[in-house]
Formats: sequence, C-alpha cells, structure tokens
Amino acid sequence: MDSIRDIFSNKIFRIPDYQRGYSWEKNHLEDFWQDIINLQKDKVHYTGMISVEEVDKQEYSKWKEDKWVIEGRNDKPFFIVDGQQRLTTIIILLWVIIDSIDENEQLSFETKSSLINKYIFTQNIASEDKSYIFGYHKDNPSYEFLKREIFEQNDSPNKTLEQTTYTNNLFTTKDFFIRRIKTLSLNEKSNLFDKITKQLKFDFKILDKELDIFIVFETMNNRGKPLSNLEKLKNRLIYLSTLLEEETSIKKELREDINDKWKIIYKYLGLNKDKKLDDDSFLQNHWIVFHRYERREPEFYANDIFDRIFTSQQVFSKKIGHKEIKIYIDSIGEAVKQWFVMFNPSHEHAFEITQSRELIYWLKKQNIVGFKAFQPLIMSALLVNEDIKLKIELVKNTEAYVFLIFNVSARRSNTGTYHFNAKANELYKDELNINDIIEDLKFWIYGTEEISGYFDRDNFYNFLKDLFQRDATNGYANWNYLKYFLFEYEYYLNDNYLNKNIVLYNGVHVQNILPYEPISACWKKQIAQHTKREKKYITGSLGNFILVKSRSAEFNEVCFDELKLKINNDSLLIENEISQFEKWNYDSILERGMKLLRFFEIRWNISLGSDVQKKELLFLDFKQNDENRVIFKNIT
Repeated sequence: MDSIRDIFSNKIFRIPDYQRGYSWEKNHLEDFWQDIINLQKDKVHYTGMISVEEVDKQEYSKWKEDKWVIEGRNDKPFFIVDGQQRLTTIIILLWVIIDSIDENEQLSFETKSSLINKYIFTQNIASEDKSYIFGYHKDNPSYEFLKREIFEQNDSPNKTLEQTTYTNNLFTTKDFFIRRIKTLSLNEKSNLFDKITKQLKFDFKILDKELDIFIVFETMNNRGKPLSNLEKLKNRLIYLSTLLEEETSIKKELREDINDKWKIIYKYLGLNKDKKLDDDSFLQNHWIVFHRYERREPEFYANDIFDRIFTSQQVFSKKIGHKEIKIYIDSIGEAVKQWFVMFNPSHEHAFEITQSRELIYWLKKQNIVGFKAFQPLIMSALLVNEDIKLKIELVKNTEAYVFLIFNVSARRSNTGTYHFNAKANELYKDELNINDIIEDLKFWIYGTEEISGYFDRDNFYNFLKDLFQRDATNGYANWNYLKYFLFEYEYYLNDNYLNKNIVLYNGVHVQNILPYEPISACWKKQIAQHTKREKKYITGSLGNFILVKSRSAEFNEVCFDELKLKINNDSLLIENEISQFEKWNYDSILERGMKLLRFFEIRWNISLGSDVQKKELLFLDFKQNDENRVIFKNIT
C-alpha cells in the first residue's frame, strides 16, 4: 500500500490521449472531500487501485519537455491505466492548497517551491524546460488547459485553448476546492495536506505485460465513476488485437488505430463543454445502425458486443479478425462526428462536418421537438453517401413525424421505434435508400386514401379539451409545444428560413395578450358578456398567444392600445400583425386563431377540417355570430 508521497517519488505520470477526460462531478467531489475531512490523524484510508504501464523509450523520446527528467534524473515515465480520475482530483486539490500559501510559509515542513517541484512541475534552469509531474498526453485537449487554467502556468500563450466538458470539469473541481479551503488556517491546511499525501493509501500496481493491462482494466470495480461500456469496449478491442494470428507490426498498428478512434470519440462526446454526450447512449445507437436493434432484451447492445461478437472465442474460431475490427472502429469513429452534429447543430464545428446550413437548420428543429425513435435513423442517414438534399428531406419528415404523431396526436412514445430502428440498419447496409425511408415516414404520418396514418386531429382535440377543463390548466397555454408552434409561425411570417437574423428559440417566451383573470376595466369590458368558463376558453385559445423577447407582468396591466405599442417594440415580427386589430376580444382571438390553424395545415401538410371544425379546435365554438347570442356547447 503506497501513499501519494511514495507514488510521486521519482516518477512522472501521463494520461494517454485515448482515455476519456476528467469526468468527476460534484457528488463525487463531495464524497471525496468528506472522506478526507472525516479521516482521523492516526488512521489511513484505502482509496483504491492505481494501475500504470511503463512508457517505452520509443514513446517518451518524443516528449521534448520531459526527456531531461527521464534520462537525466532517471525518473520513470508511466501511463495511467486506472485511477486517473482520483489522481487528477488529488493533484488539483494539492495545487489549490500549495498555491494558497505564501512563499515564506511551509506545509509539513516543506517550502512552497519544494512542494511544487515534488508534486506539480520541475524546471531545468539551463534549458528552461518545464516537466509536469502529472498531466495528460500532449495530444489530449486537456493538456494545455491543465497547465494554464489549473496550474496557472502560461508556458505556451500562443496555443489554442480548447474547452470541452472535460476541461470544464477540471475547472469546476478547482473552484470546488478553492471554496472549501479559503477559510482554513495554515495549520489546518498543513493537516489537510498530510492527510492527502500520507494517509490516503493506494494499491499501486505497475503492469508488467501488455495482457495484464486489459485483464485488470476489464475486471476493475473501483470507487468513483464507473467505467462506461464504451470505455470497456476500447479495452476489449485492444485485447482481442493481441490474440490475432497476425504479425506483431500489424497488431500494433491495429491497437494504435483503436486508440486513435477512441481519441476522436472522446473529443466529440465532450466537445461541447456545457453538454457532454453520454458514452453508452452513443454506443447503443451506433450499434443499432451498425448491427441490429432488439426491443425484447434489455442492454441488448452490450450483450451483443461483450458476450456474442467481440469475444476471444470469436477470434479463436476466426469469425472475428483484423478486418471485422477495422470495419467496426472506422464506422464508430465516423459516427461520433455525426452524433455530435445531431445534438449540437449550433456549434461552430457542425458546419465543418455537414457543409450544409439547411441541414443544420432542420437539425435544430429536431432538437426542439425531440428525436424519439429517430436517433439511429438520422445517424444512419448522415453516415451514408447520398445526396445532401435527400438527407435534409428525411430530417424534415422525422421532424414532422415527432411533432404530429407524439406532440399533437399524443400517440404512445414508442410508436414506430422497432420499425424505424430496423430501417436505420437497412439504410446503413445499403438495403434501402433515403427515398424509400422518406416515403415510409410519410405513409406512417399521413397514410393513404385507403389506410389512415398515425396523425389524428381528434386526439389533439381531446388532449386540449382536458387542458381546458382542468382547474390548474389554461388550454393551449399548457400545450408543451405552443412555443415551438409559434416560433415556426414567426419564420413563416418572416418568409426567410435560413438567413434571417431572428432571435434564438431559447431567447423567446410565450405571452398571453388577454389576461386569464382581467383586472383592468378595459379588459373586463371586452369579455363582460361571457361566462366564467367561456372566458377560460377565450383566454386559453391559440389566437391569444404571441412570442416576445421578454415576459412581463405589464402585458396584463395595460389596455390594448398601450399594449400594442409595447408589443411592436418587443415582438419578433418585422410588421406585427397584432397592431392591425383595433381591439382584442373574442372576435380578434378567433380571427387570429383561424389564421394560425391554416398555417398549421400548410406547415405540416395536414388537414384540420372545415372552418367549423377549426373553430371547435380553438374551443371558440360556443358563440353563434349570426344570431348574436351566446350558446354554450356541451363539450364535457
């Protein structure tokens, strides 16, 4: 059992570029912090295993900044196979403690400069080379971030500092520890430092053989963040590469190829620092595209990968070889780029990958309405070598499917899942083309003259009726996709789908014009002749809602003439249609509601019925204008 003080003696550590980045979150940090705080002075705490692989000369000879330490001081270089999350956390905490003391102060009877030299970096005065005791492989995006933002060493000011989810986690951890130690006295900091460097104990293992690395890695179950199936898969594939009946150079090349592909995978899964993509969700969806989907077996993709396909038995029986592994890793390496684009269409890298503003535009819409069953199908479409216009047309139809079938017709959330996941695999294998899929989507949505599709106007009506009749809801106001619908209407009015400089979707809000419970006399006058229930129908009807840049209580406090001025100043529209109305009442809301429903039909290529049926869908069919009287229709 070794302490951090023992482990960091005459060694330098690097996290290989093919491993995932730093992924500890606040709950892991809280657990770690409590372990240290509760550790008594005369006790030790077993903190887990640290497994390392000694770096060979061919590799470390490329480490220009570190060669003098390795060859001159005879420090041993190691790649960290397991334990990088805990070690990274510890080294950040050590830096925060060391950095917080003055030059003339000591921790555990050692000066600040000697502690930095022992745990953070050491410097060759003659050559001005600075070697970091712990860090990432130079090709890892976190390499520069750790040096500059965590250790605050600006060695390479001209290098681009790439920020990802992983670098964001590094910074969050640093901030977490800074907040925890800021009120500690020097003596308390020294005690904390001793706990970390002397009382935390590790099972430190130097792996002697290549095979040992894979066996240890795959059987690990340490405290901290569990390994994902994606991480285990990389290790499994490298292990299988050692079993192939191939020349050593070919096996080595395959291992390097696997590492390169996983480097790409981790880059794109963590490229958006504010929204890391889940390892295993990506792995599962790619497997559906690449191999198959099985709805009857939980974790079917993991069972396929680890128990049926990529096994040593499959290699020994020659059912899996160099070719099969190569095809798979090439596929997953390309798929992760498309997966990134799917969920980050606004990211600067999205256009570099797609080279299509229109495709990005439709993927943004898909993100708003949700993907439901279409993640594999869209991934497959983006991967295949077909015309970009067809890919755009496919996403248009998946957007329509999700919006109309799930968000309007209120169908079950798994409608079509098995069918379209199977189609994703067929498309990828070139058994179908995108045109086939597009026609299939249209059939499911709209049906034919003989067969009804899954779009159902009556389902939408019944769903809305429930929202009007419940005491706690206000009709269309509680339809989760009202904002999306109105946003699409904005685009329709602006008549420019791609290039209009319109405010982003997340920057707008739904606002009702006629208040739900009017207080001002001018509003009360407009609906005084209506019953309480009718008022609820009018104020909750579709035509009463607009999009604004900022929501305000003033909307419900001023009369319509004054409100029109505010709407014109705050609205998204070039020429706001609300200003065309002299007053805002039942008739105005009905007129605008009918206009919105006609747009609904044009935008999604559907029929909502006659004007009478549209009036019913607006829940404004209780009034007969020609008789100039109110007739309450029984819709309960």
